[in-house]
Formats: sequence, C-alpha cells, structure tokens
Amino acid sequence: MELTLDEKLECVLLHLNDNLPLHTISKERGINVARLKYCIDLYKKWGEVAFKKKEERRTYTRETKLKAIEDHIVNGRSFRKIAIDLMLTEPNIVSDWVNMYKEKGEEAIKDTYSREAYKHHNDKVLEKEYKKLLEDLQRTKAENEYLKKSYSLILKRSKPSKKKF
Repeated sequence: MELTLDEKLECVLLHLNDNLPLHTISKERGINVARLKYCIDLYKKWGEVAFKKKEERRTYTRETKLKAIEDHIVNGRSFRKIAIDLMLTEPNIVSDWVNMYKEKGEEAIKDTYSREAYKHHNDKVLEKEYKKLLEDLQRTKAENEYLKKSYSLILKRSKPSKKKF
C-alpha cells in the first residue's frame, strides 16, 4: 500500500516525537522499515517541507539528473543519499534515472516533472491489461469475420446446384 506524503510525515513524527518503535509503526501503517528510515532521514535534512505538496510540480532538469547519475556511478554515492540531497520523497527515482542512463544512454535523460506525473504501478498494470484486451478483441473480431465468410462458403458449396438438364 502506498502512503500519501501526509501519512509518511505522520509516521515520521510518531517515531521522532512519540518515540514509537519503527517496527510498530511499520506493522500498524503498512510501511516498510527501510522506507520509514528513509523518510526520517529526509525529515531530518529538510523538515516538513519535504512532505508538503507543492502548488507547482517540481521539474528535474537534465543537468540535475546527469549530476545525480554521475554522483552514483563515479563517486559511488547511494541512491538514498542522492535522493535526500535532492529532496525526493522516493529514492527509487534516482535508481530509475540511473537504469535509464545505463539502458538507453545519455540521450534518454530529459527534463521531467516530479514522480506524481509518472503513472503508479497499478496504472501501468491496468494499461497493459487494457491493451491486451483490445488486442484479444481485435483478434476475436477477425476470427469471427473469417468464420462468417467460411460458413457462407460452406453453405454455398453444400447446396445442390439448380442446374437444368
């Protein structure tokens, strides 16, 4: 289950202010302990600002991404540390950038909007299923047309000819 920014902030404050153990928060709120630790580190560096929705979506420039990628590949910095420095609520964003760079090269790295603009995993799965269903429907329609034509040809051939002798 994906938590909202407000829910993540609430989990962080439960740990820091109320001294609630991480594993307890993890079980109650359904958030991974490692993700919770990341949120705590993000809060320690940036405070509540990191968990507030911006009026304007942030853009990540190509230069910022390339610097983050270089920081990971050349300097060996972790995705988490880079993501915290960039005030990203998800460290996976940096790993996505690095993977794209490794797979498609530097040309694939472009300016983009924050992760909110990306589709969630469930949306991607639904879109794939939808495309598959459309393909199945088209194939079924084609098969149906073929069968109709075949049936009409069979009927024509099976009827006795009405030729006069």
